Amino acid sequence: MIPRAVSASLVTFEREIYDYRKNLFLFALRNLVQPFFFVLVIGIGLGSMVSLPGRESYLSFMMPGILMMCVVQVCYQHFSSEIWMSKNHEGYLELLTMTAPIKPHEAVAGYLLTGIVVAFFAVLCFLLPVWLFLPGFKISLAALILFTIGLALFFTSAGIVVGVTLLDPHNLSTVSIFVTMPLTYLCGVFFPLDMYPQPVRMLIEAIPLTQAIEGLRSESFPLFEIAFVWAAAALAVAVAVRIFEKNMRL
Repeated sequence: MIPRAVSASLVTFEREIYDYRKNLFLFALRNLVQPFFFVLVIGIGLGSMVSLPGRESYLSFMMPGILMMCVVQVCYQHFSSEIWMSKNHEGYLELLTMTAPIKPHEAVAGYLLTGIVVAFFAVLCFLLPVWLFLPGFKISLAALILFTIGLALFFTSAGIVVGVTLLDPHNLSTVSIFVTMPLTYLCGVFFPLDMYPQPVRMLIEAIPLTQAIEGLRSESFPLFEIAFVWAAAALAVAVAVRIFEKNMRL
């Protein structure tokens, strides 16, 4: 027999997965477009003129960063907009947490589980063509799985917090730019972290995305980086549950 809390969380999960499946082809294209242009224009185009000491190629250096950015963007952008629409237009969150016998933390658990599934779908959308056209690309699958889950939890939680607290849709898009753009260009996706001054580097390394990217580039198993990302994810989940519960009571 399934525990009541699990079955309650699955209500949100099933609804979100059903909505995601209806637009699966469009979501797959979305997951491919920006990474594809990063690889084509920067990785292959600019990369042909860039040489990094100790690296096979600039493209191989850049690939883990693009892969992790896929997880960040799909989880944050999808759930910030999804939660915002559910709260401000559909009235689904009020129906879910006030009428149905589902507690706020159970609803959040459903969204987080959906975020993990969506994140792995984005990773597969990127990796399948990469392995097809760049068969020499190698990556630790165990580390990739653990980092994907950790970042999915962290940035789905961030999306929940933003979606449930903002009221103006213009603010939603503005906040999205201030979240995803700095992460894309500051967290070591396109150049090594040792190019930063030491104080700036310490701040950049405190971001879970940075640790995930550096961990995937590591030649040994990145135990410290995985622990860092999961600890940050646990904190983000706790904050998301608290803020979600507070806003649903207003």
